[in-house]
Amino acid sequence: ALTFVWPSLLWLLLLVPVAITVYLLARRYEPATTGSVLTGVVVVLGLTSLLLAIARPKVELNLPTRADELMVVLDISGSMRADDVDPNRFEVAKATLKDMIATQPPSTRLGLVTTAATATLIQPATTERDQLFGALDTVNLQTGSAIGSGLLIGLSELLPAAGIDVQALMNDSIGGGDPDAPPSWEPNPNVERPAGSNRSKAMVLISDGGSNVGPDVLQMAELAARLGIRINTIGIGTREGAVVKAQGVSQRVSLEQAVLADVADITLGRYYEGASTQDLQQIFEAIEASLSFDNRRSLEVSALAMLLGTLLLLVGMASKLARQRRIL
Repeated sequence: ALTFVWPSLLWLLLLVPVAITVYLLARRYEPATTGSVLTGVVVVLGLTSLLLAIARPKVELNLPTRADELMVVLDISGSMRADDVDPNRFEVAKATLKDMIATQPPSTRLGLVTTAATATLIQPATTERDQLFGALDTVNLQTGSAIGSGLLIGLSELLPAAGIDVQALMNDSIGGGDPDAPPSWEPNPNVERPAGSNRSKAMVLISDGGSNVGPDVLQMAELAARLGIRINTIGIGTREGAVVKAQGVSQRVSLEQAVLADVADITLGRYYEGASTQDLQQIFEAIEASLSFDNRRSLEVSALAMLLGTLLLLVGMASKLARQRRIL
């Protein structure tokens, strides 16, 4: 779209027909040639461009931006207090996430969801690394473990256009119905995609795999698969586990790698038991570059119009000079 900062000055364009009339009257006794007509056209275009530049034209552009987005679901349940990894699962998980933030490509947007008894969007997807680190520093361990809720919130943030009914799916788990029954909300066939086909958006689940409340983890993985979202899972802890004490009760908690591996398999992601820097790099490399055109920018083109007008006038004058040895 073409607009003007000073549209009131567009009346100056009336000078163009006036100049044409004066020029034709001055040359009414001279024969018209192809060269003179072309020269006149070039000069008129140059004058028009200069007068438009005075009104300061600007254009509205939809500029391309990378649409790569990664949503991380971080388990902050009480079992992450286990010290079977040094110093404990929670600190290792945070260190892993910090490495992920630090090593990701600058253009990738990354968001953070934490999950314990409930899931919370801590940081919407952003490229601002300081915001991500700041959000992570506010996270503390809580009771309960609802990994399915974390996956659900992450999906709704990644795919707002899918219209995921978060409340309906949450109510399914609260109602205590048949876990094998289909969820009360199903994606519209128009938004369904083959599993793993969305190459510009993905999720990462960092957890020890334990979940005891909220939507079923594997059902949420199946929902992600139907929407084309891959979930890469990172297991924190050991298979032997460790004893965790909470509210006077001691319990041994082990890494439930089977759950995490199933989530990855269902969505065509990958499961990592722990994650090295190379593993984190593989997660990012699996996200292919994708462009969106929703970055709308207003760009003033007065200088371009002025330059074009000047060049056209110079060409017209040079043509006149070459043919008739004069400018006017």
